[in-house]
Amino acid sequence: MQAEPAQTIYVTTGLKDWASPARDGALRARGPLIPPARGADQIGNPRELEAALLRELRAARGGGARRRRPDAGRAVWYLYFMQTADPGAARRPLVIANPSAGRGRTGRDLSHLLSALRDALGEIDVVTTAGARQATDLAAAAAGERRPLVVSLGGDGTLHEVVNGLMQARGERPGARGETAVLPSLSLIATGTGGDFGRALGITHRVDDYLAAVVSGHERAVDVGLARFTGADGKPVERYWINVLSAGIGGLVDRYAATAPAVVGGRIAYAQAALRGIVMCRRVRLRCRIVLPDGGHGERLLDSHAVAICNGTTFGGGMRIAPMARPDDGLLEVIALETRTRWRLVGKFFTVYAGTHTSEPGVHHFTCRALRLEPLDPPSQPPRSGVFPLDVDGEALGDVPLDVSLIEHALRVRAPKR
Repeated sequence: MQAEPAQTIYVTTGLKDWASPARDGALRARGPLIPPARGADQIGNPRELEAALLRELRAARGGGARRRRPDAGRAVWYLYFMQTADPGAARRPLVIANPSAGRGRTGRDLSHLLSALRDALGEIDVVTTAGARQATDLAAAAAGERRPLVVSLGGDGTLHEVVNGLMQARGERPGARGETAVLPSLSLIATGTGGDFGRALGITHRVDDYLAAVVSGHERAVDVGLARFTGADGKPVERYWINVLSAGIGGLVDRYAATAPAVVGGRIAYAQAALRGIVMCRRVRLRCRIVLPDGGHGERLLDSHAVAICNGTTFGGGMRIAPMARPDDGLLEVIALETRTRWRLVGKFFTVYAGTHTSEPGVHHFTCRALRLEPLDPPSQPPRSGVFPLDVDGEALGDVPLDVSLIEHALRVRAPKR
């Protein structure tokens, strides 16, 4: 019997569309997993489908022996499909897409975006995510397969997870630290409400410009931040970040922007969330210990509503919080807003879009390589919103105390030539 040609199978689980290559020789010999007579839209119970697919994969591998999952026991079943014997994976880019990004707009436009990517890159593999940390696990798996390119198609949260997956794979490889060549290149098509890291790379927040950067093939080594902080459950958390980590107002803005009505555009959503955050925030006294650009050490006392630690130039959908920042210079640009009243802070807010706020009274800027931020007067019972809540690449993730360092030239990113 003649083997089925290589194909990409889309599976509808009842929640999200999921795509995986079906190129393993044994699987092809057994025929397609979904009989053509039943379309993907006719599949029944998702749990039954999952079980059937896993049985097919185990049988194709030549036995029922279970292998230890790479996710330390979490039920990330879709990773089984990325572990099939596929010698061609090292030649094909992987697109990790979040259909929910941009308040669902990404899912509606996904077929057109993927068609454009196939025209630009040729054969690609596509996986769509449906929950937290899936993009992280998929990016790490792609690094393990030595893919040439990983494309993050979604919002700032998708990019944040992909960066964490690649960096975790980088850290797990013997001798990998300092060697960007061992990882896939990263490309982004920002379809969410923010799209800020693309601006730091010189990419206008337009799909056509993101696609042009992917096609160009020009790569740029960029720095990646590493943050250690207190999670929402009070336990220590470690996360990589690539654009801006802010504390204070920023942590509140994330929460308010996420609850904005779907009809509100990205910039408007962030603007109303920022104004609301200004009204609700408190000024906090902080000790900031820093490693200076020359390797020396220093300490600053801050009395601030917000502190932004910047590798990129913008956050919040285009606010030019650190126009002097460069994502490849090994330095963090820190902006502290220390105005005495909320009303003065509102006045500063409108200058941030123009990037002129750094010359205003009550706004302080300094440069460092690493820092530790901790409250001088921590409350015995932290407020529900946090002492000085954190915004990590657009994600509300935790609270101070905070330690931040920078890993120079950690990832290769496709970007326009400078």
